Amino acid sequence: MPTPFQVSARAVQLAAFVLSASQPDGLPWRKLWPRLLELDPALEYDWREAAPDATSGLDTNLSHNGTTLVKAGWLRRTGRVWRLTGLGAQALTDYPDSEDFFREAVARYLAWRRDRPGFDAAAGLLSELPDGRWVRIGELAAEFELDADALAACFQGTRPNGWHLALGYEGDVWPELRLQAEELAEWKGLLVRDDLFDQERSGGDAVRVKPEARLAAEEITALVLGESSEVGTVPEQPRRVWIVRGTDEAGVNLIRTLWREAGVVTLPAERLPVLGEGAGRERVRTVIDQAYSSAPPARRERLTGELHTFLSRISERDIVVCTDGSLTYLGEVRGQARFGTPESGRAVVQRAVVWRNLDAPLDFFKDLPAGMSGRLADADARLVEASEYAGDLEALLGKEPEQAPSAPAVAPELPDATPVLAAELTIRDEDTAGAEWLQECVELLREKRQLIFHGPPGTGKTHTALALARHLTGGSPTNTRLVQFHPAYSYEDFFEGFRPRAVDAGPASGGLGQKEAAPAAATASSGIVFDLVKGPLRRLADSADERPAEIFVLVIDEINRGNIAKVFGELYFLLEYRHQFVHLLYGSDEGRGFRLPPNLYLIGTMNTVDRSVALMDAAMRRRFSFVELHPDTLPTSGVLTSWLAANGFPDDTARLLDELNHRIGEGPDRDREFRVGPSYFMRPTVHSSPKALARLWRAEILPLLTEYHWGDGTDVPGTYGLEVLRGHLGLGDGTDAGAAS
Repeated sequence: MPTPFQVSARAVQLAAFVLSASQPDGLPWRKLWPRLLELDPALEYDWREAAPDATSGLDTNLSHNGTTLVKAGWLRRTGRVWRLTGLGAQALTDYPDSEDFFREAVARYLAWRRDRPGFDAAAGLLSELPDGRWVRIGELAAEFELDADALAACFQGTRPNGWHLALGYEGDVWPELRLQAEELAEWKGLLVRDDLFDQERSGGDAVRVKPEARLAAEEITALVLGESSEVGTVPEQPRRVWIVRGTDEAGVNLIRTLWREAGVVTLPAERLPVLGEGAGRERVRTVIDQAYSSAPPARRERLTGELHTFLSRISERDIVVCTDGSLTYLGEVRGQARFGTPESGRAVVQRAVVWRNLDAPLDFFKDLPAGMSGRLADADARLVEASEYAGDLEALLGKEPEQAPSAPAVAPELPDATPVLAAELTIRDEDTAGAEWLQECVELLREKRQLIFHGPPGTGKTHTALALARHLTGGSPTNTRLVQFHPAYSYEDFFEGFRPRAVDAGPASGGLGQKEAAPAAATASSGIVFDLVKGPLRRLADSADERPAEIFVLVIDEINRGNIAKVFGELYFLLEYRHQFVHLLYGSDEGRGFRLPPNLYLIGTMNTVDRSVALMDAAMRRRFSFVELHPDTLPTSGVLTSWLAANGFPDDTARLLDELNHRIGEGPDRDREFRVGPSYFMRPTVHSSPKALARLWRAEILPLLTEYHWGDGTDVPGTYGLEVLRGHLGLGDGTDAGAAS
């Protein structure tokens, strides 16, 4: 039994065949429907069998599906008269199978529905064009981020007011529309009526308009924004910069041969059909997928981006940069993209370029901005944008720069340590050594931008790192971020990686046509897609890059618990070379290169009980400065005493901690890394009663030391017990201290 989709497809294609035979007059609906039943009497019976629950008949279904063909540009409906367009007639040839024919129409309809606001806005702009003006369809599509072919096709079907004023690059009828003779005559008649037809530039099948009446891309933007669209009142769009590379079949750099001799830059186009300037990304992707179906998806995506950029983003006056080793040549784009076959016999798509320094090439590394080197790190990239350097290159061309030169990457100065920061870390005003220690941390960050606090547990490493980060960023909550490493932490968690996401896959193909909606099945399916998600470092780096005058700090707690080389990946290099660029593992830099901004700082913390400092490789040690926080040294050694005094508690606990650490240092291994930090005792509840301190000692301190002495025969409670230490120091049972607190 046929499905609803199959019956709908049969009816739609049959209607198209009937309309093709009735051109150019078309057929009214009252004649078209009986003609279909005459040619295929089983249509209605098959529909009832395939869709027994349908609330409407096949005639209504077909009428609704006519909307699908209209938005695809294959059908015109004037009143009740249906006419097949040139595109529709071509589709009958391209898709002889009824299901393929209908499926392609549905795909085009869905593309229209997805971008409907843009299509509606583009149609609305046509109706607002000043009298006697026309626009390039490619520039109109670019304004609303649409596919130019899809927009031109939609105008053919829907015929909004002013549809005939959207034309090709040379003011000609859009070549991809495959117009029939009567359609071309209708178009010409409307242009003659509007006094736009250019008799001298037209002839034969060519219909062209007066070039001076074109509304420029900048004027289209001004019209969208509601600004003046008078000729000459809108400035030209800023130049963009494109680094273009290519070699011939022998591997010779094309700037030595074809590009120099013909005054062009090119991209290979051997397997590609001719595409018009302004072709949308989806159209280009379809062409690339068909031409390079055996290529890996990543390569097809790269080819799609390069071809779409070459056709639709490069504009007149843009600057082209070509390199031959370190020799660098600059040129300016002239004219539109064209497909052709030079003397080499290889099909290419090319743009004319006026070269400015063929006899005096520049040195890429000495003469060009330093940041541009990152754009060339990807050996496979043939076309890369570097527009942020337009002002620098305009000056090298010998012209007055229209744009400001790129500013050198200079990080803002880190603020010195202050008494406020010292007070937050319980460093007393009279403790000059502690203040100097804080300032030294700031100086170390100024030198390397990466710092690690290391020491035994409880020495306040994380607290110090966060306090310092807040001080450096001026207390901004958006400029400081904390992450914690662990054995399962990865590059994908830290920087960026693919994450699964459940989605509603939507309706399957087929089913009932609905007015202003594509044919749909009665049920929907679900599935999984993978999104490239930014991790904390990538998000903070992007923010730092966007706000170069501010300081950003990433605090990495327990940095030694992760596999450092695995987590950082290619970013390892950037920790030391902040001015360099690398290409990212998942290609999210799009060939532009990525760097760690100079205003981004990293502060890590690590426990040294497991001797992780000794195990950290030399490369990481070279990229970080290491600062110890230890109970025996400043500023940690005086922190607990200061905190007790500031909170009105006696110093008994500080004396107990000193004796505890002295005994640990006198233990079998005499290892200072196992001494206990003061943060265990810097909680008011610990000093609320003798029982609270005893509970802490019993639940946290003794278990820690039991693990330290595991297997060496030490009597942990007899050596480190609270009452043992109290008796040794002559502090009694703590009752008096508890009453005082």
